[in-house]
Amino acid sequence: MPSHYKKKTDTKKPMKKNKPRELKKEEKDLFKTHSKNYSKEHIDHMKKFIKAGKGCFSEAHKSAMKKVGK
Repeated sequence: MPSHYKKKTDTKKPMKKNKPRELKKEEKDLFKTHSKNYSKEHIDHMKKFIKAGKGCFSEAHKSAMKKVGK
């Protein structure tokens, strides 16, 4: 007996791509407190990551921890 329901073959939604942008005021404030505990290289990596549109603050931090360290 044929099914009347449509099969969902592609249920995954494409990942939302962030656009390159400047830092928001909240992020600048976060960087002021964040920079007390982390190196300049770490902070610079995070800023480049966010400005390139690759992700948010927490994603930038994870990337910086992997590549630069504290």
